[in-house]
Amino acid sequence: MGFVSGVITGVAVAAGAAAWYLSRPGERSRDQYRLERRLGEVGDQLETRTREIQGSVNAQLAEMHSRSDALDPAQAGAAEAAAETEASASAADDSPTRRTRKRAMDASAE
Repeated sequence: MGFVSGVITGVAVAAGAAAWYLSRPGERSRDQYRLERRLGEVGDQLETRTREIQGSVNAQLAEMHSRSDALDPAQAGAAEAAAETEASASAADDSPTRRTRKRAMDASAE
Protein backbone atom coordinates (compact mmCIF):
# COMPACT_ATOMS: atom_id res chain seq x y z
CA MET A 1 0.00 0.00 0.00
CA GLY A 2 2.91 2.29 0.65
CA PHE A 3 4.13 1.79 -2.87
CA VAL A 4 0.79 2.74 -4.42
CA SER A 5 0.45 5.87 -2.28
CA GLY A 6 4.00 6.87 -3.21
CA VAL A 7 3.23 6.48 -6.92
CA ILE A 8 0.02 8.51 -6.58
CA THR A 9 1.85 11.21 -4.60
CA GLY A 10 4.63 11.27 -7.18
CA VAL A 11 2.16 11.60 -10.06
CA ALA A 12 0.32 14.42 -8.25
CA VAL A 13 3.56 16.31 -7.54
CA ALA A 14 4.71 15.80 -11.12
CA ALA A 15 1.36 17.09 -12.44
CA GLY A 16 1.58 20.15 -10.17
CA ALA A 17 5.17 20.86 -11.24
CA ALA A 18 4.25 20.45 -14.91
CA ALA A 19 1.30 22.83 -14.53
CA TRP A 20 3.51 25.41 -12.80
CA TYR A 21 6.25 25.06 -15.44
CA LEU A 22 3.78 25.37 -18.32
CA SER A 23 2.19 28.47 -16.77
CA ARG A 24 5.54 30.29 -16.73
CA PRO A 25 5.89 30.63 -20.51
CA GLY A 26 2.26 31.73 -20.61
CA GLU A 27 3.10 34.39 -18.03
CA ARG A 28 6.06 35.53 -20.11
CA SER A 29 3.96 35.70 -23.25
CA ARG A 30 1.26 37.66 -21.37
CA ASP A 31 3.91 40.06 -20.06
CA GLN A 32 5.38 40.38 -23.53
CA TYR A 33 1.90 41.02 -24.98
CA ARG A 34 1.28 43.72 -22.35
CA LEU A 35 4.65 45.27 -23.09
CA GLU A 36 4.00 45.26 -26.83
CA ARG A 37 0.58 46.80 -26.25
CA ARG A 38 2.10 49.53 -24.07
CA LEU A 39 4.81 50.18 -26.64
CA GLY A 40 2.12 50.40 -29.31
CA GLU A 41 0.25 52.97 -27.22
CA VAL A 42 3.44 54.97 -26.66
CA GLY A 43 4.18 54.79 -30.39
CA ASP A 44 0.69 56.07 -31.18
CA GLN A 45 1.13 58.93 -28.72
CA LEU A 46 4.49 59.82 -30.22
CA GLU A 47 3.03 59.74 -33.72
CA THR A 48 0.14 61.99 -32.67
CA ARG A 49 2.48 64.42 -30.92
CA THR A 50 4.83 64.45 -33.91
CA ARG A 51 1.95 65.31 -36.23
CA GLU A 52 0.83 68.11 -33.88
CA ILE A 53 4.34 69.56 -33.74
CA GLN A 54 4.77 69.22 -37.50
CA GLY A 55 1.48 71.05 -38.05
CA SER A 56 2.42 73.89 -35.71
CA VAL A 57 5.89 74.21 -37.28
CA ASN A 58 4.38 74.29 -40.76
CA ALA A 59 1.92 76.97 -39.64
CA GLN A 60 4.74 79.05 -38.15
CA LEU A 61 6.83 78.68 -41.30
CA ALA A 62 3.89 79.75 -43.46
CA GLU A 63 3.35 82.76 -41.21
CA MET A 64 7.02 83.71 -41.43
CA HIS A 65 6.98 83.35 -45.22
CA SER A 66 3.89 85.53 -45.48
CA ARG A 67 5.47 88.14 -43.22
CA SER A 68 8.71 88.16 -45.19
CA ASP A 69 6.80 88.49 -48.46
CA ALA A 70 4.78 91.36 -47.00
CA LEU A 71 7.84 93.13 -45.58
CA ASP A 72 10.02 92.99 -48.68
CA PRO A 73 8.42 96.05 -50.38
CA ALA A 74 8.34 97.91 -47.07
CA GLN A 75 11.98 97.09 -46.39
CA ALA A 76 12.90 98.20 -49.89
CA GLY A 77 11.14 101.54 -49.34
CA ALA A 78 12.83 101.99 -45.97
CA ALA A 79 16.21 101.20 -47.49
CA GLU A 80 15.63 103.76 -50.27
CA ALA A 81 14.60 106.40 -47.73
CA ALA A 82 17.66 105.65 -45.61
CA ALA A 83 19.90 105.86 -48.67
CA GLU A 84 18.40 109.24 -49.66
CA THR A 85 18.84 110.54 -46.11
CA GLU A 86 22.43 109.37 -46.01
CA ALA A 87 23.13 110.90 -49.40
CA SER A 88 21.69 114.25 -48.37
CA ALA A 89 23.57 114.13 -45.04
CA SER A 90 26.86 113.36 -46.76
CA ALA A 91 26.22 116.17 -49.22
CA ALA A 92 25.58 118.54 -46.34
CA ASP A 93 28.81 117.50 -44.67
CA ASP A 94 30.82 118.18 -47.83
CA SER A 95 33.85 120.38 -47.10
CA PRO A 96 32.92 123.30 -49.40
CA THR A 97 29.53 123.38 -47.75
CA ARG A 98 31.11 123.44 -44.30
CA ARG A 99 33.47 126.24 -45.31
CA THR A 100 30.59 128.26 -46.68
CA ARG A 101 28.59 127.76 -43.49
CA LYS A 102 31.57 128.71 -41.35
CA ARG A 103 32.11 131.89 -43.36
CA ALA A 104 28.44 132.75 -43.02
CA MET A 105 28.59 132.20 -39.27
CA ASP A 106 31.80 134.20 -38.96
CA ALA A 107 30.30 137.03 -40.98
CA SER A 108 27.16 137.13 -38.87
CA ALA A 109 29.21 137.06 -35.67
CA GLU A 110 31.14 140.20 -36.72
